[in-house]
Amino acid sequence: MRSSLVKHWFFSKQTLPFILSLLFIGLMTTIAIIYSKNNFVVDSNLDRLVQQNAPWKDNLTKTVNEFGDSENGLVIVVSGDNHQQVQTMTEALQADFSAQPLFNDVFAPATLPWLKQQALWLLPEQDFIDFNANVASIMPKLQAVMSVEANGTTGQNDAGIQLLAQLNHAIETDDIKAAKLLINVLNQLAAKQGSVDWFEVLMPPSRGTIYQIITLNAQPQNDQKQPNKYIIETAQNIIHQYSDNDAVQIRITGQTALDYDEISDANNSVTLAGTMSLIGLIVVLGFGIRSLRIIVASYVAVIIGLVWTLALGLFLVGSYNTISIVFLVMFIGLGVDFAIHFCLRLREEQALQPTNYASLIAAIRGTFTPLSLCALTSAIGFLGFYPTAYTGLAELGVISAAGMAMGLLATFIVIPTFFFICGYPRAHGFKANIATEEGDTQFQYASDDDFWLPKHHKMVVFLAVIALAISGYGASKMEFDFSTLVLKSVKSESVRTLEEIQQQGLTSSYQMMMLATSRQQAAKWQSQLSGLAEVSNVISINSFLATDRAPKQAALQQTLSAANAPIASLDSLASLQQNLADAGFVQDLIEPRTLTWLNNNDEFTLVSQINQHALAPLQVMQQSLTQLLQAPIPSYDDIPTVLAQRYKNEQYLLVVAYPAGDMRDVKQLDRFIKLVQDVAPNATGRPVAEQQVGNIIINAFLQAITYSLLLIAVILLLALKHKRDVILTFIPLLLTTLSTMAVAHWSGQALNMANIIVIPLIFGLGVDNGIHIVERFRAVGSARAFYQSSTPRAAVLSSLTTMATFGSLLLADHRGMYSIGFLLTIAIGFLLFYSLTVLPALLFSVKKMQPGYSLK
Repeated sequence: MRSSLVKHWFFSKQTLPFILSLLFIGLMTTIAIIYSKNNFVVDSNLDRLVQQNAPWKDNLTKTVNEFGDSENGLVIVVSGDNHQQVQTMTEALQADFSAQPLFNDVFAPATLPWLKQQALWLLPEQDFIDFNANVASIMPKLQAVMSVEANGTTGQNDAGIQLLAQLNHAIETDDIKAAKLLINVLNQLAAKQGSVDWFEVLMPPSRGTIYQIITLNAQPQNDQKQPNKYIIETAQNIIHQYSDNDAVQIRITGQTALDYDEISDANNSVTLAGTMSLIGLIVVLGFGIRSLRIIVASYVAVIIGLVWTLALGLFLVGSYNTISIVFLVMFIGLGVDFAIHFCLRLREEQALQPTNYASLIAAIRGTFTPLSLCALTSAIGFLGFYPTAYTGLAELGVISAAGMAMGLLATFIVIPTFFFICGYPRAHGFKANIATEEGDTQFQYASDDDFWLPKHHKMVVFLAVIALAISGYGASKMEFDFSTLVLKSVKSESVRTLEEIQQQGLTSSYQMMMLATSRQQAAKWQSQLSGLAEVSNVISINSFLATDRAPKQAALQQTLSAANAPIASLDSLASLQQNLADAGFVQDLIEPRTLTWLNNNDEFTLVSQINQHALAPLQVMQQSLTQLLQAPIPSYDDIPTVLAQRYKNEQYLLVVAYPAGDMRDVKQLDRFIKLVQDVAPNATGRPVAEQQVGNIIINAFLQAITYSLLLIAVILLLALKHKRDVILTFIPLLLTTLSTMAVAHWSGQALNMANIIVIPLIFGLGVDNGIHIVERFRAVGSARAFYQSSTPRAAVLSSLTTMATFGSLLLADHRGMYSIGFLLTIAIGFLLFYSLTVLPALLFSVKKMQPGYSLK
């Protein structure tokens, strides 16, 4: 008997749809999880976000094909305060990266023997003058030192003792420059890091940090979820071998590292924002609904809808990009809106219907049409970019439109099934004045007498006009920032390092490249560009041949021909130590470990170390200077192929200009492009690409706005009974758009490649509230009854949950996601305010003009 009852219940008319729904949910969710797990990938290639078919693209492609684009690979930055340590580390890393099969085209200019030989002549004029002055100051004393036999014994006839004696004499005669240079020699000896680097001693002190660059390329693993992950991890493993050297800093940048960090930041930001949005929803729903069953049902619907959306999005577009992935967070807020409207309508029906099942059916009937319209208009807002050249947002639009459909499907399948299995929420008495007529829920026409809106509707409309004027002025100042750097996290090492070395003129992803047809043209461009404050450095094949070598060579020859200094005497080591302690200028020059080295070693040990690690290298340095002076002046043909091929081929010579300004500032970037192209009209590179892509995006934005407004207007004309309500519905949307743009401008924000979708999205999402409010206001017939209905409460709750979701993006390190969250949070707040104040005031004003109107 009991078995028969169970069988009857299982196949009953009311039960069977829910059983089938449960099977459908389980099957769809399983398929979606498996498909997403096997196919999820984020494409970080920003070049594929916009269709680029134009002459500027052809020019860029031609330049890259001629000389490659090494700055789009990996850049290893070695930096420190000690030139010798930085040089040694660069050479070690260059060897390690060259030995790794993954990397190709490993190029470290500082390790090229030819450049080392030419380094002295390639010094800037002032640096060479300082070098020559140092040689003039110390070389006569060193010649005196070398004239004494280095026999390793203590006594005045030993070269090591003579070097100390020359230092002592310099201190006693206040020859500060010579004393400073000789103290630098002792500092290097005391550091015990090998032989003294005499060129470093003689070179003028570095003006800040010393940098060396290694560029290399590697083939990304495009079949992996993060194509550049293996490249970065391999590079990091090589660098980690030298992590115990605190004197030298090794960092990674370049386009490969920037792309990798952007994907990592995007994934981490989505995870963090998604988690925080779910927590935020618990708080909002807990205070707003106070029904654990409704909260759980809403969460289950959102999570299942999210799983379906993730899989369907991958199926439709193939992969997510760093912009479209943000919808996975946005869906949480948008999906729960459907759930809130449905569940609050269910509660309202529970006070009117005899059974929970009847309430459920009534809620479905009452919300299906308006929620479907909301999903449709939201999808249109997202799809505004689909017909445009902005592929990145077109894909986001497709994914989002699919998400709206999945969210709607989850609301009307998952939530009813959940309530059927787990029980319905408890019925709450509804406070509004309600009645039923032939089974349809309807509010009685409550009196508007003494209600605030009828009394102040003119003031509300007047204040809206004022807000329109003020926000319109602020919005007119809003600018579009086309730089992709503003999308990246300022916390990532690759971004910080890029900006740092860009200021040094060493390399940059924002370099400008130009093709010269002759050496004369290349030299002319280089000369003109070098004089611009907006350009930090200019490099061409001419940069590796000193044009002023002859006068430099003559000056150095004259300096080296000076007579030897007299042989100095040193009474005792103690007298030198005393002079070092007494001379005031010495205290800032000599290192504490140098004093310890002098005090803790006897004369024999000191002399031996000086002879071995200072004077032997000094002989090598003297020979090198002699060879430099005797060597013939090199020509273009003498430049090593590994270097020359980067700047010269059979047809063209490459000239590269590096920016001096902040490339996050679009005004500085624009000026940099203009000034360089004024000199070389064919100049191209990433700055030009981003500028032109920005123009494409602006055109796409205008097209998207037009398409969205037209389609939404058509839908409203078909959906709303009173055609004038279409115009009234658009007014709060216009106010919201202008207010959002104005506040963003006043907050220092700008439209960019990511957040530009917010504007058409305001219309797509905002019209949802408009439909609900207009339909309910017309249905209940009075302002008081409207505000007592579930619609305002649902609008507040859905807006708060949406703001909690979008607001969670403010925690994102990815600046593109942050900017989307910032604008959308502001927009939803304005939208809620204008929809619940301005729109009802406009509706009441129109209603008041109707014949026979009365407050009663």
